[in-house]
Amino acid sequence: MMPARPPHPLAPRRGIAALTVVMILFFVMAMVAAYTNRNLVFEQRISANSYRSNRALEAADAGVEWAVAMLNAGRVDANCQATNNNAFGDFRSRYLVEADNAVNVASGEGGYTLQWGANFANRIYPACIIRDGALNCICPIAGAVAPAIGAPADGIGSAFRITLILPGNAVRAGAMQFISRGCSNPGTGDTACFAQTNAMPAVDGVSAALTTVGLVRALPIAPIAPLTAGGVIDATAGKLVVTNFDPQTDGITVRTGAVVADFRDSATSEYSQLQAGVETKQLDVPELAAAAATYEGWFRALFGMDSATYREQPAVMRVACAAGCTLADLNNTLAGYPRNPVWVDGDLNIDTVANLGSAADPLMLIVTGTLTVSANATVRGFVHANQVRWNSAATLDGALVSATTFTTTAVATLRYDKAALDTIRLRYGSFVRAPGSWNLF
Repeated sequence: MMPARPPHPLAPRRGIAALTVVMILFFVMAMVAAYTNRNLVFEQRISANSYRSNRALEAADAGVEWAVAMLNAGRVDANCQATNNNAFGDFRSRYLVEADNAVNVASGEGGYTLQWGANFANRIYPACIIRDGALNCICPIAGAVAPAIGAPADGIGSAFRITLILPGNAVRAGAMQFISRGCSNPGTGDTACFAQTNAMPAVDGVSAALTTVGLVRALPIAPIAPLTAGGVIDATAGKLVVTNFDPQTDGITVRTGAVVADFRDSATSEYSQLQAGVETKQLDVPELAAAAATYEGWFRALFGMDSATYREQPAVMRVACAAGCTLADLNNTLAGYPRNPVWVDGDLNIDTVANLGSAADPLMLIVTGTLTVSANATVRGFVHANQVRWNSAATLDGALVSATTFTTTAVATLRYDKAALDTIRLRYGSFVRAPGSWNLF
């Protein structure tokens, strides 16, 4: 047997060299991985910041849409939910004060001031939290403790807060502005996005949008007479009592495009009553007959737009009944939306003794069919119908307009109420965004 060969003296050194080379390669690979991961972490941070920023921007834009919708809504409670409880007012009156209707007020005719005036320390902020597609909101009332909004304990969701401001005298009276502050998450405490404080929110992302809105008036020009008809007014002697003591309208009581049948034994088409029991004849009104020839022409002349466009306005409350509406079909709408124009598709019968409208919230009612008054109701405001049949001893303070005929078989008492008509003319309508007014800051 041959003896074993002894190990080569350099063999251990070859193993150490290989290990050194492998370690160097591992180090180089680790450096490459670290450098690559650095870029990945940087991209992740950019994506996270972009997500938070976009989330805050979307929340601010949602706040703009929500605020416009609320300005056109009816009564809301402290959590911004629709209610018929007359202890609550609408969103507008909760934060805006109607300036004097006079032309020479600082904010112009139809302008507003703020509930807190110049004392911004008393400012209150409506706000909402958005989570899983649902809104949880608060609409604080001046002088009262803001309700709890019920923020989620896990802090997940987005939020927005509305700050109402006035745009100054450089814009049309009746316009206003608000800031919608959107946040990528609700936050907590006094630095929450929805907090009733002036502190900056301590949240992941914040965005704010300034928007100007203006009022599209529901009744641009009020009638100048308590009774206006495009066709014949048929009132037997003693069945129509019409008064107008407003000097700005020359005391005109009746305007019609046709004739007045058996009314004060006269066939003239317009009357002026400057004092009780004193009437003087005025000129006929042939343009009323021309406008009444087509309903759309009549409607545009009175409301400034066609009927299809008008009824789709956000503040207009539509009611439709298959067999014609009665007053019971309107009760919930009238209770929940006292300052919204009420649009009735088809006929309406006021068949219940009731007080409709008030000095503070006069009624605005538009009936596309025939309006029948069969109960001794008292109405304050503006009523328009395609045709009117007055079959009960009811009273209206404001103005009544019939696109075609007006017929009464009972005593109809119509009294011109300029204050109620001015409230409707200057305050009723839909707030819409002014073109080009959206600004991000």
